[in-house]
Amino acid sequence: MKPKTWNLLWISVLILTICSFLFVFKENQLEPQLAGISFVFWSGFLITVLIVIATLLASKIFPYHESKKS
Repeated sequence: MKPKTWNLLWISVLILTICSFLFVFKENQLEPQLAGISFVFWSGFLITVLIVIATLLASKIFPYHESKKS
């Protein structure tokens, strides 16, 4: 089960990164605004939080461990 979840996490982070740079982060896109903050800032903040959460989850379920040497 861990390798499936691991693969799902890294693929989702890859897709999120590619989509954010291709579609979300566009030059001079200030609208819509959320509480006076431009679109690029709050969408970038949200994407960063999602990637950090995915990284935390991935670190907990990493399926490949080094063998312990005695």
